Amino acid sequence: MASEPRQATIAFVGIDGAGKTTQATRLAAWLADADIKSTYRLAATGRRVLSNTARRLGKPDSIALFGPRLALRAETMLRHANLSVIRQPTVLIADRYHICQYARTRMLCPDLEPWVRHRMRRLPRPDITLFFELPPQLAHERVTARGIDHESVDALTALDAAYRSLPEAANYTHIDAAGDADTVAEAVRTRIRSGLPELFDDRHD
Repeated sequence: MASEPRQATIAFVGIDGAGKTTQATRLAAWLADADIKSTYRLAATGRRVLSNTARRLGKPDSIALFGPRLALRAETMLRHANLSVIRQPTVLIADRYHICQYARTRMLCPDLEPWVRHRMRRLPRPDITLFFELPPQLAHERVTARGIDHESVDALTALDAAYRSLPEAANYTHIDAAGDADTVAEAVRTRIRSGLPELFDDRHD
């Protein structure tokens, strides 16, 4: 029987198209196979739904529809609500985290960042922050191929720069997200094994 793991938070962050959701759900399944309880949480903001609505109204996205300050405030409150309701029994796998909101805010409305950080201040610091690195052009191709939202190369480039400029960037665990899903999944597992060895015993592979 596997030993009971302590609480831990694993945050998946990075630009759209980098494969965060694919890899977060795969990690949850892998931990379950290893008899390690985890909670997967998509820390969504409703931005995709709002942006699709905006396009039907003739606007390019939710920022254009509501303005950056109102849109970012709404995103922040929804993301915080999605994360703060969790009573983490063991391992939280956060598909996006407060760092994602910091990056979006720094990119779109930097003077709002102190307010966003204040709103998110009670969320625990991640034990591991997996930053998925992907060239913005490739991310754009992936987003276009899935056909459910739209991101320009310029916007993805700016968001990537915002992620890298955050003070939290010093603690990122970098994941090369350009490979196939199996290769990326193995890289994630390797980082989790080395970063959180207390979750595992000798019988976990």
